[in-house]
Amino acid sequence: MPDAGVTTYSRAQVVLHWSIALLILVQFLAHDGMEHVWRAFRRGQEAAASDIPMAYMHVALGLAVLVLACWRLWLRGTRGVPPVSGMEHPALQLLAKATHFVIYALIFLLPLSGIAAWFFNVAGAGLAHVLGKDILLYVVLLHTAGALFQHFVLKTDVLRRMLSLRQA
Repeated sequence: MPDAGVTTYSRAQVVLHWSIALLILVQFLAHDGMEHVWRAFRRGQEAAASDIPMAYMHVALGLAVLVLACWRLWLRGTRGVPPVSGMEHPALQLLAKATHFVIYALIFLLPLSGIAAWFFNVAGAGLAHVLGKDILLYVVLLHTAGALFQHFVLKTDVLRRMLSLRQA
């Protein structure tokens, strides 16, 4: 049962947050090799040898995101998270909760849809993966804007809590 008195994120929660963020950023920036290999596969062609290592890296990093996301969700469930600042309008609090929910859902659904497409050739899984990637990009931008709004406009410690490794 999560601790109701949690006031900071644990070191593990902060490291997992930024590790997953970094892995997702790499996936966004270095996805061309996977796209080329996937297109060749779908057309029954042989992929360029130079693209294959990038495709395997994409698969490995996607699996890493899934494992780290499981660990992060387990920590969230067992340790809990700090409460929101309470300075936001209830509509903004709802938006923040919805944004977090969508991010969590996508950091699970994207690797799972990628696995379904890549390893099991499940019809529609590749399309779901690409659409999910696009949605994740916009939701992460909204999440980032929210954190910056919290920090610079509302002057809360939300961003500082996720930047500091000095927690317990």
